[in-house]
Amino acid sequence: KPLSFADCVGDELPWGWEAAYDPQIGIYYIDHINKITQLEDPRKEWRKEQERMLKDYLTVAQDALSTQKELYQVKEQRLALALDEYVRLNDAYKEKSSSRTSLFSGSSSSTKYDPDILKAEISTTKVRVNKLKRELLQMKQELLYKEQGFETLQQIDQKMSGGQSGFKLKEAKAILSELKSIRKA
Repeated sequence: KPLSFADCVGDELPWGWEAAYDPQIGIYYIDHINKITQLEDPRKEWRKEQERMLKDYLTVAQDALSTQKELYQVKEQRLALALDEYVRLNDAYKEKSSSRTSLFSGSSSSTKYDPDILKAEISTTKVRVNKLKRELLQMKQELLYKEQGFETLQQIDQKMSGGQSGFKLKEAKAILSELKSIRKA
């Protein structure tokens, strides 16, 4: 027998609980551990608590997902700026490299057109662009994973709120797994 309501599948009662029948009052439930009886099905109480927890978690998860999407958009903007800077620096370097006047002439006192400085800035910008691309890819994968998890929880919530009973074994195991991870969080 399951040890707790969280481990129960379908209409099971956990260890220590028993459903009994009395011809005058009908079905009642005995909690042998706490030595009490009750008329209300303890599985309904458990289910209501799980639905409340799931709804609370969905609210928090939706906020977190929205925040992560905003961060992703900011990082996309940073990548666009870094790419623009990379292109601008490359263009400046190509322009100076193809110029007929010597890059090394002493006539220019500005160091922003120094080819070595431009090369270093191009290299630094290229590293930053590549890093941002990797971060965006990782964030996109995380977002997709979290969105799928959120959608799964929404489906479970809809099914639980719909008052359906008798989940299929696979569905019950999925619910149990998600609820355990919610409890840990």
